[in-house]
Parts: sequence; C-alpha cells; structure tokens
Amino acid sequence: MHRPIRAATAALLLASAVSAFAATTAAPYAQQLVDTTLAAHPELTILALHVTPPTGSDNVIIASNIGRIGKSADADDLAVLDSGQPRVEVTKTGDLSVELPMRDANGKTIGVIGSTFRYAPGVDRNTIVRRAEQVRDELAGSTPSLAALFQPTH
Repeated sequence: MHRPIRAATAALLLASAVSAFAATTAAPYAQQLVDTTLAAHPELTILALHVTPPTGSDNVIIASNIGRIGKSADADDLAVLDSGQPRVEVTKTGDLSVELPMRDANGKTIGVIGSTFRYAPGVDRNTIVRRAEQVRDELAGSTPSLAALFQPTH
C-alpha cells in the first residue's frame, strides 16, 4: 500500500534536490567575473554566462546579475554555441541583447555570454556588438579554463 507523500516531506525533498543541483552549478569565480565586468561597463544591463559544468551534462547559466542560476540554455543559446555566430536582438524593454561564444584564455569555446546593453533607436548596432566582443575578450583574458569558473574566489 502506497502512502501519500505529505506536503512537508515533499517540500523537504524538493529543497534537497534544488540544493544539490545548486551545488553542482555553483561558480563563485564566474560570478565574481560577472560582478566586476558589470562594474567596469555601466552600459551593460544584463550579463549571464551559460556553460556546461565539468560535472554536468546540460548547458546552464552559472553566473548572472539576474539570477536564474542553473536555468538550462534555450535553443537560441545553443545555436550560438553550435554555430559560433553572434545573435543580436532588441529586447522587450528596448535594449540590445548580444549573445556570443564564450572562450577561455586559450581561445577554446566553453559556453555562451549573454549580454544586454542600453540601446536607443538610431544607435549603431555594430558599435554595441563590438562592445559585446570587447567584454567577451576581457572575460576570456580572465578565464584560464572552464574549471576555473567553478573555483572559490580569493
């Protein structure tokens, strides 16, 4: 005879599963990179790093200024990763979103950088894409490897 799981037990099981998942996607150094990059680039409104953790099988957000840590990459993110081509679009708020392949210091593609910049009609999109590329290159210079993103900060 099966006994129904009580709400409290179910909540504890869910909290445990969420905690275990968060532990596998915790990326303190990656989050530090996001925070310092945002501080250095006030024109950025959103920055998110999508990678497949060394112990994981899914590409997920490992660091951002909007939360969503552990959220699986969507088809658009994976298309950037697979093609190596940028994706540029105006967001619902009128900002410009630029997704680029993320690289480590050796030039190896390790994920996708999602960046959103303040944007106004008439501003040259290519200028913003170049800014996104600059941010990508700065992050690459500070990323020795994929594994380094998951290391504790000092």
